[in-house]
Amino acid sequence: IVKEASSLNCPVLVHAEDYQDCDCGIKTAKEKNLDGLNAWSQSRSPDSEVKSIKTICNFCRKYSCTVYFVHIGSSSALEQIKEEKQKGTKIFVETCPHYLTLSHENQNGYLAKVMPPIRSKNDITSVWSAVENNQIDTIGTDHVANQLKLKLDGENVWGALAGFPGIGTLLPILLSEGVNKGRISLNQLVNLTSRNASSFFGLTSKGSLENGFDADVTMINLKHESKVTSSLFGGFSDYLVYDGWNLKGWPVKTIVRGNIVAEDFEVIGKPGFGKFVTRSLS
Repeated sequence: IVKEASSLNCPVLVHAEDYQDCDCGIKTAKEKNLDGLNAWSQSRSPDSEVKSIKTICNFCRKYSCTVYFVHIGSSSALEQIKEEKQKGTKIFVETCPHYLTLSHENQNGYLAKVMPPIRSKNDITSVWSAVENNQIDTIGTDHVANQLKLKLDGENVWGALAGFPGIGTLLPILLSEGVNKGRISLNQLVNLTSRNASSFFGLTSKGSLENGFDADVTMINLKHESKVTSSLFGGFSDYLVYDGWNLKGWPVKTIVRGNIVAEDFEVIGKPGFGKFVTRSLS
């Protein structure tokens, strides 16, 4: 895959976990009757991320291919990526809001089960440090639009569905926990959520307010405070891992190609307005 992608000048996106290691870890944890998000994290340990990162980077250097690591959330993974960059691997890194805010030490139940797992409070600190120092290029959501009855279809963490909804809380989390707490600037926020991804994926009409780009604008109110509820966002999902969090800083208007599509927490865009964005591999 890496060889073929390189011949097309196309980056490879990698979910960095070694699945053989994870399968062994899960089997061992079940045999010991372990449960909870801590057991889930241990069964899919950061070591499996490191092993995967080493493997794919060896191929990427061999074939001169760029790799984009998705949803990175552990200090071990970040350290290994730093080492691989020093060896000459062309790497871009994405994290998600839950790796900046949630740990298995402060979460009860199974709602925050995700792959790779949320880690420790120390890992949260490491990920924020990487964001602040521009060692992370983008922040995505890893959004999974499921419902509570699907999520908790089991009596323990092993039966719970992995993944949770996260699109609606992406900007409020980054504004509240990032910008308003002085961890990142607004310019960094724009780069992390828009400009860097547009550039990396070759979306030539997106990611800038310059002439010739689509008039895509998100207006925010840094002082607005609201409590997170699933009813606030609507849609298919009926729960949020951030339910009850009071966040300061919210988007209040969304403009796509010069047209207002959302305002004051109401979607007013019409079905069919969305447009497929093409990209070139050259």
